[in-house]
Amino acid sequence: MAKLKVSSVHRFVEAFRGEEIWIGVDVHKRSYSVGLLRPDGMVKDWTCPADNQALVRTILSLPVRLGAVCYEAGPTGFGLARVLEHAGIPVIIAAPSRIPRPVAATNKTDSLDCRKLAELASSGLIRPIAIPTEAEEAFRSLQRRRHQLTDSLRKVKQRIRALFLSFNIQEPPGIDKWGKTAVAEIARIELPHCANETKASLLRELHYLKDAQREVDGLLRTYAKEQDEARRIAAMRSVPGVGEVVATAFAAEIYCPERFNRSEEVTAYLGLAPVIRQSGGGKGKSFIRPVGQRRLRSLLVEAAWGWKQRDEWAQGFYNRILSRHGIPQKAITALARKLAALLWKLSLPSATA
Repeated sequence: MAKLKVSSVHRFVEAFRGEEIWIGVDVHKRSYSVGLLRPDGMVKDWTCPADNQALVRTILSLPVRLGAVCYEAGPTGFGLARVLEHAGIPVIIAAPSRIPRPVAATNKTDSLDCRKLAELASSGLIRPIAIPTEAEEAFRSLQRRRHQLTDSLRKVKQRIRALFLSFNIQEPPGIDKWGKTAVAEIARIELPHCANETKASLLRELHYLKDAQREVDGLLRTYAKEQDEARRIAAMRSVPGVGEVVATAFAAEIYCPERFNRSEEVTAYLGLAPVIRQSGGGKGKSFIRPVGQRRLRSLLVEAAWGWKQRDEWAQGFYNRILSRHGIPQKAITALARKLAALLWKLSLPSATA
């Protein structure tokens, strides 16, 4: 791909003054690959440093009308989108899982990617995702840090149990709940040779992760109050089986809930909406597409089990689905879908006012 020469870009669009163009950007850590689509279908692409302000200046200098700048969501976040929006430039951020892709394997380069994004955006084939504010993105990052700590805690617990199993030593009672008594008993059990040092190291890691998780929980409560999320979280916790972790995760991931028009949009966003495949005269089959918010979806399914046990209506709904299909996983997923729709309604500004 050619290096950027602003004069050559101006010459490329000179004959199309005032007409609509589309721009696709393949965003990387150190460089941007930019493709500019003219109304006649011709595309000019170039590379430039990952400098948001420089890209904005180049775009604003063009004597054309801009349809939108389109790029994929990724690890670089939403910084470019916010700078573009602040400059009055329309921007589309595409979810990678929702971009139309060819069935057969084809060439893939940065040049082809940015060209493809510009073409798909101009054809209206990309549904944009919402752009969170910096505060919303920061709150979500803290919530996801809690998920990371939870995963790390699970792994270190598995390693401790695996250490006992490898030396054929009986686990202490109560280890399934990992209470203080059980952890203290683990510390007292003697293992052969330097395996005691291994156990001590794992226990130090366990204590650190528990302390870190408690600290993050406290910070989440503080920032929830500062960002006026506490009312949403309290409203969602009124549902039996929904605790602080689930409600806070829902508030962090489903930021600005009024951007959804229907509950079906929320369940599709979470990957809880069924997808139907049917052809000819055959009976259609439905399944859950594993996209969307994977961790939040898992938390909602777990909360649905608690809802079922504590609420008569939820128990009846679960039993109806179970009697129809005979598959507990399908019944609890359907209940989790109902739970997601209910939490969305409770988190709307009109519900918490």
